[in-house]
Amino acid sequence: MRDPEIQDRFERPFRIDGENASARNGKRPNIWRSLSRLAEVVIYVLLILVVYKLFGPELDRQEELKAELKQLNRIESEKQAKVVRLRQEHRLLKTDKEYLETVARDRLNLQREGEFIMRIEREED
Repeated sequence: MRDPEIQDRFERPFRIDGENASARNGKRPNIWRSLSRLAEVVIYVLLILVVYKLFGPELDRQEELKAELKQLNRIESEKQAKVVRLRQEHRLLKTDKEYLETVARDRLNLQREGEFIMRIEREED
């Protein structure tokens, strides 16, 4: 049990007059508070730099992969168009006798009697 004569005092037993005056007047800022805020800013900046250093190369790699995917999609669409053209030519060669004759005469340099063929070669870009 507590002794009723003993009282708890929560006052600061030792006060420095200069400390009280600066706190009241606000003339001299607390150096530790300023240093702790500066340290906090430095820590945040370093944290941001570390995150960028860790994830920066991955973001660059992701951009490279997106560009490569775009190029592959372009190549795929070109190949799809070529497949469509070749299927159409195959269908025509199987079903259209006139087209078959025209292609054979063109590729084999054949001509009918009394026919005169003039070839015009075009430069491809």
